[in-house]
Amino acid sequence: MIFFDIDGTLLDYELAERNGILDFFREYSHIFSGEELEASKLWNQLSEQYFNQFLCNKLSFQEQKRFRMIGLFQKYGVLLTNEEADQKFNLYLSLYKEKWVVYEDVMDVLDTLKQKGYLMGIISNGDYDQQIEKLSRLNILHYFNPIITSSRVGVAKPNIAIFQIASMKAKSPIQDCYYIGDRLETDALSSKNAGMHGIWLDRCNKKQQCSVPTIQSLYELIHILT
Repeated sequence: MIFFDIDGTLLDYELAERNGILDFFREYSHIFSGEELEASKLWNQLSEQYFNQFLCNKLSFQEQKRFRMIGLFQKYGVLLTNEEADQKFNLYLSLYKEKWVVYEDVMDVLDTLKQKGYLMGIISNGDYDQQIEKLSRLNILHYFNPIITSSRVGVAKPNIAIFQIASMKAKSPIQDCYYIGDRLETDALSSKNAGMHGIWLDRCNKKQQCSVPTIQSLYELIHILT
């Protein structure tokens, strides 16, 4: 059984987020014109801060979205109500979704693995409904079963329990499972600690020494498995 992460592994998340937030800033050019670079950095910081609180069950999925937008506008002297923050986040979300694309290696590799008879699944931190929407809009949902998300099982990577749950859902011994993700600690090493074959997808070619196999493209995965 081969499990994949989604963001940064199948979906070009950084590209979508970067272009989505820049389009959002253009909608509010009277606030962000000339400040796009610093505002983007702040948005990334707020996103990581509040999404981590969601993963730790300190905030709901809706709250983490709301607080990101409130924090962004507050920095530029605009105080938002919860309703205004929700409306603005919905605009950003629509712009972000328009930018969703898979990496260029994804379709070929998924087709090849399917043809070779491999079963594939998903293990992802995040909201189940949104992750399903991503896979659907990218036209790759049909490749994966089961689809495990932290919002559904109550634990998030790097907790090894999410990998154990995934192997049980797949009815596959954990030692026979592979996991491929773009984050060394959160994905590759934690899945290895759970008993899977963790593989680090280092798309940025950081060349960091580690105790798991490292690939720069999903095309290399085929050679590891065969």
